[in-house]
Amino acid sequence: MGQVKNKMMEEEEEFWNECTDMIKSSENIQEFWGQYSAAEKDGSISRPENISMTELEEAIAESWNEVWTDYLTPLS
Repeated sequence: MGQVKNKMMEEEEEFWNECTDMIKSSENIQEFWGQYSAAEKDGSISRPENISMTELEEAIAESWNEVWTDYLTPLS
């Protein structure tokens, strides 16, 4: 059972790393979702079954803010 859990954790970590790379290469959140959808469609990324779409959307929004906060200009 330990090997199965380790495999799942590795897959999940790889998934989040790929999402983070896409976030860093996107100029806005819509561009990220376009890249993500294309990657999911061509099979180059696959959301692990244990991550719901809601969890993914929340985590992406949080990650987006973490990555880009320093670069966004504040609204006056």
